[in-house]
Amino acid sequence: MICAVCRREGRGFGFDPSLIGLKGPVLHACSMRCLRVIARRRGAMIDPTPNERAAIRHGGEMGGEILDSLGRTGLAQLTEAEWLTFVEAIVTGYCDRLRELAGRDQGKIADASERAPFR
Repeated sequence: MICAVCRREGRGFGFDPSLIGLKGPVLHACSMRCLRVIARRRGAMIDPTPNERAAIRHGGEMGGEILDSLGRTGLAQLTEAEWLTFVEAIVTGYCDRLRELAGRDQGKIADASERAPFR
């Protein structure tokens, strides 16, 4: 099972659209955070959020750092091991930044809830 959000290994979480009257495949998730993303999207394609765009930029920067450290710019020049390291840097950089931004946003939401005059 592969997480439908971050493409990491699924960990037993999932979203079955038929349970809420929708059609589509069962989507697997690696965490509750990714499961919430799936539920929000309900399997539909959407434009990247500001956090996703920031995470994409960060992942690209991480991949660029690998290429800089290798002294190469042409992807066709990479060995298989170098290619895998390059891809891992991009994917890990993207996922880590997306989780970091989601955590920051969750903290802002919690802070705002505590200051709200009503609940």
